[in-house]
Amino acid sequence: MANPLLNEEEIYKTIRDENISIHPLVWELLSHHIGNDLHMISLILSSAVLPANNDPKPVSVEHAKKLYEKVFAIQKFLKQLREATRKEKGF
Repeated sequence: MANPLLNEEEIYKTIRDENISIHPLVWELLSHHIGNDLHMISLILSSAVLPANNDPKPVSVEHAKKLYEKVFAIQKFLKQLREATRKEKGF
């Protein structure tokens, strides 16, 4: 993880200790939206850095725009999910 939270281990411990779970429908949404977008990001990047002939090519502007769109789609999805699942306003 590039930038873990300072108290991330404590959060995981609380999740385990309090037996906090995520509803299967939420997991379905997460897996579908984030999984699909990450798969597309991976395909684009792997074609740039892992070509069959070991001759990496820079990411084209067209592909960079697609990467940006996928990252934006993940952010949009997470915002929608947060709004749909929050119990308190302002959280």
